Amino acid sequence: MTSKTSIIAPPYHVQSTAAELRSGFPYFPQHDLVSALWSQKWRMPCERGVYPFYDGNIQDFEPIFAELIRVSGDRTEFLYQPDEYAKPFFPVAEKLVAMAEQGEEKGDASQARDLYLRAAAVYRIARFPINRSPVSQQAWELGKAAYVKGGQYLNPPSVPVDIPFTRADETAGDRQVPIQAYLRMPAGEKPEKGWPVLLFICGLDAYKTDHTIRTQLHVGHGFATLSFEIPGTGDCPAAPNDPASPDRLMSSVLDWVDAQAASYGLDTSRIVARGVSTGGYYAMRIAHTQADRLFAVVAQGGGCHHLFDAGWIGAQNQMVYPFALADALAYKFGYRGADPIEKYAAEAGKFSLLASGVLDRPSCRMFVVNGMEDSIFPIEDSMIVGMSGHKKDLLARGDRGHMGDPGAEEIVHEWIDKTMSGKP
Repeated sequence: MTSKTSIIAPPYHVQSTAAELRSGFPYFPQHDLVSALWSQKWRMPCERGVYPFYDGNIQDFEPIFAELIRVSGDRTEFLYQPDEYAKPFFPVAEKLVAMAEQGEEKGDASQARDLYLRAAAVYRIARFPINRSPVSQQAWELGKAAYVKGGQYLNPPSVPVDIPFTRADETAGDRQVPIQAYLRMPAGEKPEKGWPVLLFICGLDAYKTDHTIRTQLHVGHGFATLSFEIPGTGDCPAAPNDPASPDRLMSSVLDWVDAQAASYGLDTSRIVARGVSTGGYYAMRIAHTQADRLFAVVAQGGGCHHLFDAGWIGAQNQMVYPFALADALAYKFGYRGADPIEKYAAEAGKFSLLASGVLDRPSCRMFVVNGMEDSIFPIEDSMIVGMSGHKKDLLARGDRGHMGDPGAEEIVHEWIDKTMSGKP
């Protein structure tokens, strides 16, 4: 666990509104005890089945966290030992998979679906926030296997597809392997021009296995929905430390959409990209670097510039995110050796969309939304993007935290529907 910083950054909105400050930044008590993480941060969303517990069941997690509290001595240092932290999740997930298989044998597809997805949710929290150790990587692989089995019983099903990474640059750190994605096709009669496409860009900790509810809503609104991960997470083969790698990633994905348009009945003139959380950063980028190939982009909960400030990075481990966010982001951006936080903070400016001039380029139609009280990525970053250039709508939701929730999901769908219809 990284020690807290005494660096004071330039003032951010959340510094003036937080209930408690340490070293000038918001502080949240779930960092003090494992029991506080569960009781004060995670139990309620688990009970409600919302992020990061989509598809989950609180009955599965109550005993897991009781065991985590016991084996950790209630010390949060245990949360930063990913192999040890992950182990208590496996017996519960394995039991759920076995029960799902029994459901399949009986021909009960709905029971099998629900149990496989519950198992995938348990494996998700086992490797949370990012698969960066042997056991957390195992949890990721087992979670994917469970999700694929459950996904075939969704309506419409979630189908794995391999997208050729045609624009890969191995000299820049890309891996020459396919981009693994999940595709969901709408039910019903295909529109005359084909199905519009929704590219769902995942975040730091929630991958293509983790957005069933969101993709269900998008296919319900008539979008062929393709989900995939961002550099440095999940299965993404794009170089985590190269600021330009997402352009190669997205170009390859769009090439695949073009190539498969006839096979799947896709309307390539109506492609929308939606990035959530850290995926919002990539959505902000591609709205400018892929403006001629995208109809519209939604960047929800993203950052573009100040999230890379040394002061902000130094305080991330104490703010609202449940684990050590600076550590996870450093790993995600490719800093994985000695002193990763220090190196990340020193070099993170190269990822700034403002400093690099990306925001000076023309963009496609864009919706930027976040909560004013976000202490994961500062609201100032959404304002920078939303107030630069043209064809952009900005919504900074008062009294809301990261992603602008609760209530932002409905607003996002309303904006997309209106934009696609051409209504003002």
